[in-house]
Amino acid sequence: MLGLETDACTRRSGKSTRRRVRHDIVIGILEIARHGKLKTHIMKEVKLNFRQIQYYLSQLLSKNFIKKEGNFYRTTEKGLDVIEACKICQQLIEQ
Repeated sequence: MLGLETDACTRRSGKSTRRRVRHDIVIGILEIARHGKLKTHIMKEVKLNFRQIQYYLSQLLSKNFIKKEGNFYRTTEKGLDVIEACKICQQLIEQ
């Protein structure tokens, strides 16, 4: 993300051992829920366990970044604004 990924961050298997930061997880959830997804689908796609997805969804709901429609979670306009703001910040960091 910040260009800090090095060989020290990978195992012999080639998988990254870098821990994800909260905003990466939040943006992942907001991106996946853009068109409405079930909690289990979000959980699998973002690779979180049940306790973690419960925590993140409750936080995003309380901030009105997502809304629950029946069994589906959908990113709100405010959540879409968060995605765009993060993309702008990422571009500034990469310059």
